[in-house]
Amino acid sequence: MSKCLVLFVEGDTEIEFYKQVIANARKLHPLGKFDTNIEYRNVGGVGGFKSIALRKFTKDIKTKYDNDCEFTVVLCSDTDVFEFSPKPPVKWNEVKKDLKDNGAAKIIHIQARKSIEDWFLYDIEGILGFLRLSKKTKVSGNSGYNKLQRLYKQANKVYFKGIKSNGMIERLNIEKIADAVKDQLNPLYEALGIDKTK
Repeated sequence: MSKCLVLFVEGDTEIEFYKQVIANARKLHPLGKFDTNIEYRNVGGVGGFKSIALRKFTKDIKTKYDNDCEFTVVLCSDTDVFEFSPKPPVKWNEVKKDLKDNGAAKIIHIQARKSIEDWFLYDIEGILGFLRLSKKTKVSGNSGYNKLQRLYKQANKVYFKGIKSNGMIERLNIEKIADAVKDQLNPLYEALGIDKTK
């Protein structure tokens, strides 16, 4: 039976980012490759985990592998929409139960503390380089998303959450970011057979 890793993410920026994370992780693997099929699916925002993820999993992914796969599903979300909301937009236990009932062997939940933008900012040099802003540029804002928006504005560009980053992700030092958030990324590395604790 083959192994399949399915990543459900909130937007295209995240797909770009996780593809780089996994490419970087491949270099750390003892064999230099994975014995796992990897699928990425965009659920279009946090609400999509409720409805779209399960549909994509059953209709799109499982049918592709004719059930000859052990599925590990990775739910990649931001924490910021849950921190202040009295009624969280997603009941994760229900999402996980539905996926399990429909054939997921294992479910991993990776939550970017606050937001994926906070992760990107661990490589501020890469962002400033991409935006051609001076290294002395001050970063201000009350959230990672807000900070990125302001930096983009200084470069006369607009940052859209979840939309393809037009080259920013490729400029980021993924190793540096992955290292800074390894406590949050560890379950993904483990699923890929990499021990990041070493």
